[in-house]
Amino acid sequence: MTISSLFRCMFKKTAAFVGLALLLVACSPSYNWREMDVADGHVRAAFPARVMTDTRDLKLDTHTLRFTLASATVDEAVFAVGSAPLPPEIAADPVARQALGMALMRSLYTNMQAPPPTEWPAYGQEIEVHGKAMGKPGLLRAKVWVTDTMLIEAVAAGTQESLPAERAREFLRSVVVKP
Repeated sequence: MTISSLFRCMFKKTAAFVGLALLLVACSPSYNWREMDVADGHVRAAFPARVMTDTRDLKLDTHTLRFTLASATVDEAVFAVGSAPLPPEIAADPVARQALGMALMRSLYTNMQAPPPTEWPAYGQEIEVHGKAMGKPGLLRAKVWVTDTMLIEAVAAGTQESLPAERAREFLRSVVVKP
């Protein structure tokens, strides 16, 4: 084997290796899933990026609740689990709990500037809303739960370009409300 043929062979292998490395980098997803407990330990979920937590007052129906949102952002898509402990008077009243859960579901449609459905899904069932996000056509997939002590929502939202439907479903499938 001559020196020139050795260099040609090394160049071909190096070019193939560099090409493969570039392909792997290009295909590398910006999703870095991690499981964690949120909602004061009432929920386990897999988030696609580092989670930030924020707590604020949220007005739903005629009540103001202390709502905590654990969220992760990938590009323009947001993956979040929100929760609020129910005040004792609501926790003790099934009708008030139902009204609060419905108010939370309605707010999902309001936030996306979309008309609400004529029939509401059962708690824990997936909700899909097409509307506007950041002034563009948007998609929101969510689930809402009302337990004896907590109001909980899981939401994946973004523009149609930034939120692949399968990633939204993957996030929602990962959300488990603990008994």
